[in-house]
Amino acid sequence: MDQQIRMGKFLNKKLAIYLVANRVIFFVAAYFLTISSPIQKILPFKSFLDFLETFGKRWDGNSYTFIAANGYVTTGVEKFFIVFPPLYPAIIKALTFLHIDSVTSGIIISNLFFIAAMAVFYRLLRLDYNKKFSFFVIVLLSIFPTSFFFSVAYPESLFFFLFVLTFYLARKKKYFLSAFAGGLAVITRPFGIIILPALLLQIFIQKDLTLKRILVTSVIFGLPSAVYLFINFSLFGDPFAFAHLLKENWQKSFAYPWEGIIASWKRGLFTEELSSYKFFVGFGEAIASTLAWVFIPLGVKHWGLKSPYLLYLLLATIFFTSTGFILSAPRYLLSIPPFFIILAKALGPNKFIKSAWIALSITLLFYISYEFAWGHWTF
Repeated sequence: MDQQIRMGKFLNKKLAIYLVANRVIFFVAAYFLTISSPIQKILPFKSFLDFLETFGKRWDGNSYTFIAANGYVTTGVEKFFIVFPPLYPAIIKALTFLHIDSVTSGIIISNLFFIAAMAVFYRLLRLDYNKKFSFFVIVLLSIFPTSFFFSVAYPESLFFFLFVLTFYLARKKKYFLSAFAGGLAVITRPFGIIILPALLLQIFIQKDLTLKRILVTSVIFGLPSAVYLFINFSLFGDPFAFAHLLKENWQKSFAYPWEGIIASWKRGLFTEELSSYKFFVGFGEAIASTLAWVFIPLGVKHWGLKSPYLLYLLLATIFFTSTGFILSAPRYLLSIPPFFIILAKALGPNKFIKSAWIALSITLLFYISYEFAWGHWTF
């Protein structure tokens, strides 16, 4: 027993060192790669800190840091920021009381939650898998081509943390705390609503599901969302204003998954110019969306039909592909932890295949983060 405890502490220390080193190496390498660009002569980054300030708030990062600094507004283009739920910018706001600017706060928070999320995920994995496989899943996540979103002012790391915490607490039969963590995930990303059916299935599998527990779990899960709906109502007179504004500004509307996936493949295959549009909006979205659907039958084979992870993978894939114009699919995968379990299984025991994927993943990670640093669209 004492030897097992010592091994557990050693591995936790090893995991923490790896995660910190992973992020430090990523930031330093991304900085030197970015400043080596010919564009640097036109748009120079004055220092590493200047690079972080710019890199940290690209695209949606600007929206979250704006909300943290100014709150939600009802005029101008910033009124559309109501589609971004309040938990992540609220945490950024809390850190700014220490006189840290919102972008730096976002970077600090995201990286802290990234490390915390991976630590909890590792513990969750260890409930079902051995040490070697569990650590490999963490490695795959940390080098995934879009994993830089875990370290900028985006809510991906917070959402991932809340997801794995929800299921870790559920496995420990702390159901009410689990439901609350899941509810907080919804006001981090609306995507989190699909955690509830997977959570209820987990409770059912553990033979603890009763009508009372369904009702109480659902109410606790829904409480954080009530806050977000109230904010919408108080500002726009409509608790679902965010949904209308999402459709108005981002052209998000329902379509069968194959429609959006086929459209993405067409953009990749038939866009003649070798452009970022062809590779990111076309092939990037198409490959990520297709891969998510391919992993579902692989998940059935691995977990069987009665699996909370499989249910979440299925619902999540339906969620982000059921639109005529699929956008940010490779980033959505970061919110689907079961995807990476299947990825690790799919790579199998072959060292050459594993090494090839790791090399490809790291190459794409730096290429995509380089494009992101210069303000080009990258999911």
